[in-house]
Amino acid sequence: MKFKPALLAAAAFLASSAYADTVALWDFNKGSTKHTSSMNGAFFETLNGVTTTFVSQAGSSDRNGTGQALNTAGYGTQGTGNMTRGVQFSVDTTAYENIVLTFDQRNSATASAWTALLYTIDGDNWLQATTFRMLRDSVFVNGLTFDFSNIAGVANNESFAVQLVSMFAPGTSAYAATGSGSYGAAGTIRYDMVTFSGTEIVAAAVPEPESLALLLAGLGVMALVRRNRKQA
Repeated sequence: MKFKPALLAAAAFLASSAYADTVALWDFNKGSTKHTSSMNGAFFETLNGVTTTFVSQAGSSDRNGTGQALNTAGYGTQGTGNMTRGVQFSVDTTAYENIVLTFDQRNSATASAWTALLYTIDGDNWLQATTFRMLRDSVFVNGLTFDFSNIAGVANNESFAVQLVSMFAPGTSAYAATGSGSYGAAGTIRYDMVTFSGTEIVAAAVPEPESLALLLAGLGVMALVRRNRKQA
């Protein structure tokens, strides 16, 4: 049975893209440290006075029965600090492409219902990737995700970073509470299992000079045999 090269290439691509590697992972299970497991090196920080504590991860996707989640507090008062307070994850994506972010989030009732996902590819300029709206309070919403695969500059980039920041309700100048009551600056947001995955960039193999010479010689022999057959 003969397969067309295009079909073989497509099959190879699908096979390679089906298995993503973990580029960086924060599970927050190391007690007093902000744990990260990373292939390339990654770091976490808070923004504009946000504080952190470690709390129960019950309800998150972490299967560690004694694990922890990161609880954040210290958000802006009503009508101030739009998209300036939250957390930042910096991830070196060198040698990786098709980057995807997934995470679990749990808001208290008075926390901002809206979270903006910002990203940078140069470490200085930030762009908004998407927004997340939390419709339930006091429970983890697992598997929130954003696919950066089609955003130029994210792959193979040592300066890539993202921020998760509280934001005003779209089209307004005020925060909306996650719960049925009013927004309050004392509201908290928990994060867990913050994961960046991607596929390894595989460079095209370059034949060794000896292999290339043998290949060319073989092609020459095949051409000679084919010509002799036509002349016979």
